[in-house]
Amino acid sequence: MSWYRETRDKVYAGFRVLVSPVVKGLVRIEMPPSAITVAGLLFTGIAFILMYRGSVGGSWGWMRAAGGVILFAAAWDTVDGEVARARGRSSPKGAFLDSILDRVSEFVVFLGILMFFDLSRLDSILIVCLLFASYIISYIRARAEGVGIECKVGIFDRATRIFILGVALIAIPQHTNWIIRILLAGTVFTATRRFIYVLTRRKRD
Repeated sequence: MSWYRETRDKVYAGFRVLVSPVVKGLVRIEMPPSAITVAGLLFTGIAFILMYRGSVGGSWGWMRAAGGVILFAAAWDTVDGEVARARGRSSPKGAFLDSILDRVSEFVVFLGILMFFDLSRLDSILIVCLLFASYIISYIRARAEGVGIECKVGIFDRATRIFILGVALIAIPQHTNWIIRILLAGTVFTATRRFIYVLTRRKRD
């Protein structure tokens, strides 16, 4: 999947150019990178509230708004690292906080879908399985890096999952159940690929 990583890297590079004015502004006012990280979680909380409002009002417009906020929060998630690097304040502590809040944000998003969308019992179970698979992906990477193996293989990392979900909520919120199935299949595939990748690397080493 090198083509995918190359394409993603180009997209990220273009995105960094787009957010550079925001980064410069935050650097100018000396906003701490950790505060930016926490703000990203707050944006996810806003998306959760919008999903709740949509479930009460019965309007897909609120769900589409939630999708937009989710995409904005995903974009904002890259800003803290850029600000930290620009200010020379990158640290393991900041990376740790960012990683933990990423997991919390993803949980909040899928909890909102689980609570506020009219899903069948099967779809509810699939969301739980999706959350489990997404955490397994992160755990495999963390454990691999703990034994000296860089593990970024697979397409359905967190950024990809959140991007697909955000776009789907904007475009086709009434078909969220099918998006969950697609995300689950891709996430399980990525988790399996990472697991096999680490095992084969350890055998070669």
